[in-house]
Amino acid sequence: MKTIMFITNRFPFPNTDGRKNMLLQYIRQMKEIHPDSEIVNLSFVDDDRYLKHRPDEIDRLVTLELPGLVEKLYNVAVYSLLLRRWPLQVSVYYSRKTHRKIKAIVQSEKPELILYDMVRVAEYVSEEQGRQVLSYDDLLSLRYQRQLEWFHYIPSALGGFADKLPGKLKRMADVKFIQKWLIDLESRLLGKYEKRVAAQFHHLIFTSPTEAESFQKVTRHESCYGIPMKFEADMRQGSGPRRYDRNKLVFVGKMDIPHNSSAVVYFCERIWPQIKRNAPEATFTIVGKSPTAEVLQLQETYPGVIVTGEVDDVKQIVSKCALMIAPLLFGTGIKTKIVEAMSWGVPVVTNQIGVEGISANHSEDLFICDSDEEMVQNVLLLLNNPEINDKVSRNSVRYVAGHFSSSATRKPMELILS
Repeated sequence: MKTIMFITNRFPFPNTDGRKNMLLQYIRQMKEIHPDSEIVNLSFVDDDRYLKHRPDEIDRLVTLELPGLVEKLYNVAVYSLLLRRWPLQVSVYYSRKTHRKIKAIVQSEKPELILYDMVRVAEYVSEEQGRQVLSYDDLLSLRYQRQLEWFHYIPSALGGFADKLPGKLKRMADVKFIQKWLIDLESRLLGKYEKRVAAQFHHLIFTSPTEAESFQKVTRHESCYGIPMKFEADMRQGSGPRRYDRNKLVFVGKMDIPHNSSAVVYFCERIWPQIKRNAPEATFTIVGKSPTAEVLQLQETYPGVIVTGEVDDVKQIVSKCALMIAPLLFGTGIKTKIVEAMSWGVPVVTNQIGVEGISANHSEDLFICDSDEEMVQNVLLLLNNPEINDKVSRNSVRYVAGHFSSSATRKPMELILS
């Protein structure tokens, strides 16, 4: 395979969040399978500072420009609101000038395979050259639909995506009832769009095999794969008792994303006070870049809550904690933060949303809670019982080693490239 092209809605590096990690995994797996191939990344720019972190596996990088204000407004007004053909996130990412640039590069480079990062760049699909792969990440339509059920706990329903909206629409999106209307609209537009564009691609990829199987049944697409994130389990955790601070809980995630910000707001309001009454020395650390104003306010309102923002070494902080809490109110796909913590031997307390796509056993590999009360009880159990904490730590490492190893995640990619 000579040239493999990635068209990404932001740089697939550095490893600051789960989506970037997932894209880097795809790039590295393709390079391992075809070491002589050239990987070209056409990417929109999320932060100029990240340019210095470009990994060696990406042979060339070409930056792309988002549409200007006038074009964004036109796309939103005509294609999203009038024709109801494009989701809002497609409208604010689609530039005719950029499309011409991509088309010219594709015609010149003649890549044998092009991977498109999420539906927001699906309109740039080139039917003229090579095999086309669309990586959905998760089913966003389902994620937005679930958001509506927990709207009260969402500080910013559109998350960092709101920054891509035209100025007036962004200000409107700060109004709660308009946010709710936009999320409902986007969910419905995405639901139709996700299914419609599938036929234009040779292969479809999801992070969750469960979602891939479900989507394949709906669309009857011939090539639909679930490729979960690869994790190298820290087998050293099974060699002896884990060293950790018995008073520390942690949550990890990019904190301007609604499913993360809503989780910590809900946890602090509904669950943390009960834990604090029973464990006065306990602290709750929220780790992740771009905390919203509502998330930052939590450390002023609730004793023992610490908001760190972005950190240099997430593993170092998480590994020293008694457990990771993941009280997710909504979401789709496999929650990589949970598998990652398990791979480090850190016990996880989560719920049914958090464990979707993860076939781990309750109270053996992690704790799955169906109520606030259960979450309080299981957190206190892990804080106060070092034997159970160590048992779950060892089991979680073994689970990840058996289900998220290099071989398990590479096989679908080999099929796509074959």
